[in-house]
Amino acid sequence: MPGLSSAARALHQTQPSPWNGTPACAEGLLEQMLMSSLVLREDWEALPGPARDRLLAARDPYQLVDALAEHGLLTEYQADRVRAGKAFGLVLGNYRVLERLGAGGMGVVFKAEHVRLRRPVAVKVLSLSLEQTGGALARFDGEIRAVARLRHPNIVAAIDAGELPYPEPERGTLHYFVMEFVPGEDLEAHVKAHGPLPPERACDLAYQVASALAEAHKHGLVHRDLKPSNVLVTPDGQAKLLDFGLARQFDHRLTEPGSMMGTIEYMAPEQARDASQVDIRADLFALGGTLFWCLTGRGPFPPEGSLAEELARRQVQPPPSAHALRPEVPPALDAVLARLMACRPEERFPNPRAVMNALVPFLTAGEGGPPPASPADGPAAAAWKPQAGPRPWRVLVVDDESSVRLMCRLALTSEQVVCAEAANGAEALAAVAAHPPDLLLLDLAMPGMGGREVCRRLRESPSGRHLKVILFSGHASGDELSAALSAGADDFLTKPFSVVQLRARVQAALRLKDAQDGGDRLNRHLVALNQELEQHLTARDRELAGVRGALVLALTGLLQARQVETPAHLLRMQRFSRCLAEEAAGLPAFAGRIDGDFVQGLDACVPLHDLGKVALPDHLLLKPGRLDDDERLLMHTHALTGAELLAEVARRHGEALPFLHMAIDIARHHHERWDGSGYPDGLAGEAIPLAARLVAVADVYDALRSRRVYKPALSHGAATRLILASDGQFDPALLEAFGRCQHLFERFFQELAD
Repeated sequence: MPGLSSAARALHQTQPSPWNGTPACAEGLLEQMLMSSLVLREDWEALPGPARDRLLAARDPYQLVDALAEHGLLTEYQADRVRAGKAFGLVLGNYRVLERLGAGGMGVVFKAEHVRLRRPVAVKVLSLSLEQTGGALARFDGEIRAVARLRHPNIVAAIDAGELPYPEPERGTLHYFVMEFVPGEDLEAHVKAHGPLPPERACDLAYQVASALAEAHKHGLVHRDLKPSNVLVTPDGQAKLLDFGLARQFDHRLTEPGSMMGTIEYMAPEQARDASQVDIRADLFALGGTLFWCLTGRGPFPPEGSLAEELARRQVQPPPSAHALRPEVPPALDAVLARLMACRPEERFPNPRAVMNALVPFLTAGEGGPPPASPADGPAAAAWKPQAGPRPWRVLVVDDESSVRLMCRLALTSEQVVCAEAANGAEALAAVAAHPPDLLLLDLAMPGMGGREVCRRLRESPSGRHLKVILFSGHASGDELSAALSAGADDFLTKPFSVVQLRARVQAALRLKDAQDGGDRLNRHLVALNQELEQHLTARDRELAGVRGALVLALTGLLQARQVETPAHLLRMQRFSRCLAEEAAGLPAFAGRIDGDFVQGLDACVPLHDLGKVALPDHLLLKPGRLDDDERLLMHTHALTGAELLAEVARRHGEALPFLHMAIDIARHHHERWDGSGYPDGLAGEAIPLAARLVAVADVYDALRSRRVYKPALSHGAATRLILASDGQFDPALLEAFGRCQHLFERFFQELAD
């Protein structure tokens, strides 16, 4: 490593790595931290040279550690451990520990990150006092294996596991378990900080936890320590169940008969007697206590005596009433709580699915109680009733699970939305044919005809313009969902989903349909306008210019209404493209290909280059960060969608708007690359339309100059260097033209800033 002496490397070889104890030499300590990845080499090399020199000149290890923390190369937790000579365990395999998050009966939980992927994770380390205990280690391994089998959005996912021998062989081995890192806070802390939750919010979280228990139950697992502190709540309202340290399988037993394990206040009576004999109904008892905490801010059974007295009392203690403590809790919800926390297991709900069904009526604001009757008379559930005033949106919920249909109907029904139901694909097709809805909520996996087949048939023979389809899926992979999107779906939701997630996706889809319906109205207006122009204008060029201007204005207005593009961006793109075309016209490579008419047509078409983005869902367009692979695949569809939208306009107007052919070329091909590695068609070289090649340069320049959440804005000089040095992305002749006129790009960007 630059700046470190051979003496420092020799010192590293004479000491264990990871190390325990602080070396006397600051330079040797730095080398140890770099070799072990406690300090990441890429962070060290990113420091300015003068800063590295000051660190290397540190007088002693303590001064070095302080300076590393000051520059952000160590966290305060890491620095404190190194100062205390307790660096062992700060690097666990591929993970560097960043800070301590908390502790439980089985071990300590840390926030860490993968040293190469830089992805945050949570690491649970078996408590030092339990490491040599055979039963504790077996339970720890049991937790790892239990969570590794569970794949569910409401269960903290397992990522990795490992062990690290202590430098002193007599101390044995440190065991750890790596999980996904979930931002947010646990339910206990959340309620303490914010007070009792609204009943619908509390029931939404309980519904999600019940769904997690249903997944555990499917794999034969009982959690045995469900409580508010073991439920994390993310900033977007998702519940995540963690800490399966006391879980057991129905057919395996790590707990001695007659033993008691769990947290007494949320423990079922039978678990207090013998933890080895419980089934999933013990977890449902604890879920009732957790829901009670969310509704009241109080534990269900506050301790009032010794442990022996508490255990005896629990065998006969009746469930508490949340309604008595908080009158806004519906009596019907109090009855659900009473059944969850019944003393006898056989008096409780039989399984988590039954609990989910019982909670559905309380997932929306209101008094709660029995679910309202379905608005449909038959199984097709599409008998929309006419009413005065603006027609509400029509949503058809298609799912073979009645609880899912009921949840969606209760969550969405309002003055603006009416819902109907279908239990299978055949009923859905019949319902759409009889009374076309505005949106389908469609289960991907149903007996008989699945959601993908339903979607395909609807797209082949559409019963309504711009019908929106949102797919449900509980088990589909990313590839399967991508395939479903390519079959014609507009968006998807992963089961189980919260009321907030459902409403957000539905509202986004309906807003998009509203915008597209508005585009149709504008299109009809343009047809009428074109006919009127033909009657009153004799000059062909005036006719085409008028219609063209009106069409571009209408379509760019649609882009801006969805906040896809800013007016300044569209104006910059026009200026950039015109400037580049005019400069390229003087080059031999484009002799006779770029004239005044070409430039005027380009000027009119450029604002439509990303028209296809109006069909993308809001959560994709507004995502505050980089897209994952599936999202990027969906984003790529905008090129095809934009071209198809413009082709439809061209078909309606015939040859009256020849400029649309250039607009279609730009919309479809401005993401192609000269070397053939672009999308959507992988065109290369001269096969890429010239107008699209011009817009590609302008679009990349504007993207490099514009700030995004996940990247800073580049200077004009940096952006220009990147474009000119690009290998295979752009037409080489256009790069020559860009080099000649790039100073104008900078002027236009400054004049038309967002």
